[in-house]
Amino acid sequence: MEIFLIVLCIAVLLLAIVVFSPVVIAFDSRARSLRLRWLFALEFHVPLPGSQSPKALYIFRKPVALREGPSAAGPAGIIEKAPVPAAEAPAPSKRRKLQGQFLMRCLGNAAIRRGLALQLSKLLKRLSGSIRLTRTSGSLSLPDPALNGMMAGALAASGWARRLGLRVNFSGENSVFIELRFHPHRVLKGFLFFLPGLPYRAMFRQWRAFSAARPHGA
Repeated sequence: MEIFLIVLCIAVLLLAIVVFSPVVIAFDSRARSLRLRWLFALEFHVPLPGSQSPKALYIFRKPVALREGPSAAGPAGIIEKAPVPAAEAPAPSKRRKLQGQFLMRCLGNAAIRRGLALQLSKLLKRLSGSIRLTRTSGSLSLPDPALNGMMAGALAASGWARRLGLRVNFSGENSVFIELRFHPHRVLKGFLFFLPGLPYRAMFRQWRAFSAARPHGA
């Protein structure tokens, strides 16, 4: 029994570390890459269009080989399927048709619409709070040097250059760096509050009325 409690405590501790540890998302236009980092254990680099770097995965800062998918440019990759005629297209199943009819019936109920809209607004608010902007920097250059000078003076006077990490250059370089922190536990908390608040009673009444209105054996 003591061993079971120890294993349970360790599992709960590991789960808490996973849920409460933020995921760092960094976008770098100069390097043309998107980087995701979780603790010091996982790091994933995704190259953006125009980058020559391949995808890279690091586990505890050690690179892990990734298997690239087969190229579709070669003859073996070009496999065209004949279009399915409209007459041979499979008809929607009876179960899916009934689910669609029940969904439309629920959306036609004012109480269900109000309850669903309220819960969705609360969920979106909680999800938006799970992402936090932590760092920004950028370099901006306009084609006209006079406009560059005017913008540099305006940014310096307003203080936005220091707040956003933005600088104006005269070399024609334009780049941006954005770092976000994503908190999984806030997403979990949002769904834990979202699901119990759905109008289940109104939906159940609609289901009973829908079942009673269906023909026998349908």
